[in-house]
Order: sequence, then structure tokens, then C-alpha cells
Amino acid sequence: MKLALLAALLLAPLPMLEAAALDFEKEVLPILEKRCFECHGPEKQKSGLRVDSRAALLKGGGFGAAIVPGDAAGSHLIEVIVSTDTDVKMPPKGERLTSAEIDSLRKWIAEGAVWPGQMDAITDEKVTSTHWSFQPLAKSFAHASLDAFLGTASAPEADRRTLIRRITLDLTGLPPTPEEVEAFLSDPSSDAYAKVVARLLDSPQYGERWARHWMDVARFAESHGYEQDYDRPHAYHYRDFLIRALNEDLPYDKFVHWQLAGDELAPENPLAMMATGFLGAGAFPTQLTEAEFESARYDELDDMVMTTGVSFLGLSVGCARCHDHKFDPIPARDYYSMAATFSTAIRSETRLDLAPAINARRREEFEKRLAELRSEVATYQQQTLPGQLEQWLKDHPEADTTGPWEPLHVVSVKSSAGTTFETQPDGSVLSTGAAPGREVITLEVESRRPNVAALRLEALTHASLPQNGPGRAPNGNFALGDIRLQRATETEGAAEPLAWKQARTTHQQNADTLSVAASIDADPISGWAVDAGGIGKDQAAVFDLQTPQALTGTSRWIITLTLNH
Repeated sequence: MKLALLAALLLAPLPMLEAAALDFEKEVLPILEKRCFECHGPEKQKSGLRVDSRAALLKGGGFGAAIVPGDAAGSHLIEVIVSTDTDVKMPPKGERLTSAEIDSLRKWIAEGAVWPGQMDAITDEKVTSTHWSFQPLAKSFAHASLDAFLGTASAPEADRRTLIRRITLDLTGLPPTPEEVEAFLSDPSSDAYAKVVARLLDSPQYGERWARHWMDVARFAESHGYEQDYDRPHAYHYRDFLIRALNEDLPYDKFVHWQLAGDELAPENPLAMMATGFLGAGAFPTQLTEAEFESARYDELDDMVMTTGVSFLGLSVGCARCHDHKFDPIPARDYYSMAATFSTAIRSETRLDLAPAINARRREEFEKRLAELRSEVATYQQQTLPGQLEQWLKDHPEADTTGPWEPLHVVSVKSSAGTTFETQPDGSVLSTGAAPGREVITLEVESRRPNVAALRLEALTHASLPQNGPGRAPNGNFALGDIRLQRATETEGAAEPLAWKQARTTHQQNADTLSVAASIDADPISGWAVDAGGIGKDQAAVFDLQTPQALTGTSRWIITLTLNH
């Protein structure tokens, strides 16, 4: 396909066509529009006759058919435009048709009354267009010089340095390197230029350069367009198909087939699947109301049909969405038949395996290595790991008492309101059940720090809490009216509460009655709350002791949280 495309773009010979007997658009239609449409056009039809289409002329009016294709003398149209009878002649007023105009109409009817783009009312078949682009090739010629196409005298041959620069830019979009220029200049062989062309066609840059032109034809973009213009994350697959198709010399028929139906013709071939990106490469509205779904779907099909026509047929078939094409032989019926072929084409995301053989080998290697690692992990967990943590803690008793904070080990949690608590995997405690209006929560915890100077209380979010918490009020808030810390003794129960020096927090609702300081004052109602920007976020408060505690071994504490707001 590389050579075919290059020939089509650079060296295609111009066809020698048989001259059309009559140019309908220039020699016939203007006569009908100027002299007949006023009384027999789309707005007015005297005697029931319209002359603005071939079918209408064949149907005729009160006098029968207006034309008989192939028989100008037997056609009523010719009879009335040449008549001198006042009651018959046409047009009935104004200047009569000139001899040249009458001859053109006679010749047109005699040649079959071909009206490009119109349907034959008798055979219901499309009438062949007289336009030169629809005529069969009668003769072609080739010439060694491109000057023949321009009709000019031959230009002098370019020097070799210019030649390699031109062909390299044409095929790769990049200038040749100095080494490439010198190699070409120093090559005396007769096929030196052909070797340069072959080398450039084999380079990856060839496909990258020429794929750009087809992407323009296919209206390719990496976003959907319209005002949202969202990205198409997988659009590059179609671009890569074009590059590979050119570089791998994909046959042109397959190049066309795969773009139109690659998912049907070769669903197991990733390159064919990539090619069908052609159908969805156009603009597409990504935000639609229910009332817009149907019209957007028809617009999408219209885009596929129009682009297919322009890309592969050289025809703007989209005009036939609303009416038979006025000049090209494309009726609306053919347009909708073509659109129907795309009616099952639905935009979707598909996983593509672009290197099946390589990926199959890699999957096999991965599964093998994964099985080995799983076996090693199982052996370690069953034979080596048990008891290691306990032994490490025995060997390093200071490890769990160093650092700025020591997570407390919760022994028990109780609620005056009957709330149930669930210990989470991270050691936190989640309140569950109906949230009471007032509540006192008592926690018994243990620590091993030798020195205790402060208590840190974390209020954490959770999906089960209102507004994700961290509180249990309907708005996700809480109000800690009072917090107390006591040492637990084996003989006397709980000791006197330790005095607080100060409190600080990540967020407080205000600086007064709902501040963190309010939770250590004498008022059991006012207290720390976190609304006004703190809902749905993890929060924490630190309460510094008036007198730091020097301890040894394991200590047990009683923490009392009063929520009376």
C-alpha cells in the first residue's frame, strides 16, 4: 500500500475521459430555472405540471408526460416551446426561448433526458450522472515527467542534494542528516535514488508522517469536542493502527474493510479492532438530556456515513439525509440504507492485546513466579513467623515505650446509654447503634510508657456515621463536655482525676463554649465540638497534664468522656 498511496498522491496519471455530450448543470438546468420554474416549479404548478425534477417531467400534468426520453419530437415540452399558437405556446408571456436554448432542450431529451442525481420514475433506478467524475475511464497515459500534468515545458532536473532533501521531507517530514546526504552524493550507482526511497519507506517515520494526512480525512481527535471536550484516553489506538498499516504495507482493500467493520471481520485481530476507531473518531456530545438521545444517535450515524463517503468515495453523501442529492447520484433511500449498516455500531471501551504471543509468555512467567512467591510466603508464615513478634518484644522491652505517642491498649469500653462498641483493625473503637442524647463513656486502657505528660484523643470519620462523622449527631458533630483521666489501682480502684494544664486541637467550632478548652472547664455542658468546617474530617485534641507522671511497668488508666450537650 505504501507504493500505491505514494503513486496516488504523487504520480497518478490523469484520466482521458470521453467528453460528455451535454452538460446538464450548465446547459439545461439554467433554462428550466429561468424560463419555467415561475409557473411550474416548487411554489406553483399550473396545469398540475412541475419541471423541477425528472420524475415530475415524466409524470407530467393535464396534458400527460412532458418529456419522452430519447424522443424530443414526441415530447410535449418541445411542442409547446416551439408552438406559435397563443393558447399553447410557452412561456405564455415574455421572451420566447432562443434557438440555442430550444436546441439544448431537444438534445437533452434526445440523449435520454438524464438529470444527475434524480430517480427514474419509470424504472425506479438511479440515472447515471453526466458529470465527468462519474464517467468510466476510457483511456489513461503515463509519462516520465511530472511536467506533463502541468502542460508546461520540462523543468531542469534538480541536483542530487535537493533531491534527497525533497524526498526525505516528503516521506518522513524530517530533513536528511548530513551523513545521509553525503552517502547519497557519493553513491554512483544508477539506483541510488531508488535505494534512498526504499530506505525511507522502511523507516518508522514514514508511517508517522503519512498517518497524519489520513487522520485529517478521518476527522481524528483525542477529545470528544463540543463545549465539554472530554479526553478520549484510548483514541491513540486508531492513530497507531494508521502508522502500523502504512509501515507494514497493509493492502488497501483491508485498510478500508477494517476501518468500516474490523470488529466484525477480524474480531481476534487487535489491529482490526484498532482500525474501527475510524467510526468513532468524530465529535460526540458527552452530556445529553433524555430528549437529546435520539437526535444525537442519528447525528452520530450521519457522521459515520458522511465521513465514509468523503474518505472512500469522494462524495458528500450527507446531503441525502434530507433530500435526493441534487447533482451526485445519491438518493435519500441509498443514504438511509447506508446509515442502517452502521446502526449496530455502538461506542464502547475494549481491552486490546496488542502482542498476544509476547503477552502469553509474560503471563506464563508471571503465574509461575507468583506461585513460587506464594509458596515462600506460606512457608514463612507457617514455619518462621509464629512467635517472632513475642520474642522481639521480649528482647526489646523499650520499643513500645519510645516515640512521641504510644497507642493505648483498650481493655474495656462502657456506655451509660447502652451504646455498643466495635474494635476496628487499627485499634480504634467505633460506636454503633442508636445515638443517645446524652452519654458518659468509660474506657479502661493500658500503657507502658515510663513518662506520661499528655493524652491525645482522636475523633475519626467512618462511613457508618452521619455525614461520615466524626460525631454521631445528625449533622456529624459531637460535643465533649468533660474529659477525665485517672490511674487505676488494684486495691483502691480509681485514683483521683489528674489535673489538666491546657488543651489544643486540630479544629474547634468556636473559641468559646464549643472550644477544646471548654471540655476541661467546670461546666459539664459546654465542650469541644467540630462543626463550622470540621465535619467529615478526622480531628484530634491533646490534653496536657498539670503534672507529668513518672511510671514503671504497665499502667492502667480510666478515661471518662462526658457528652451532655
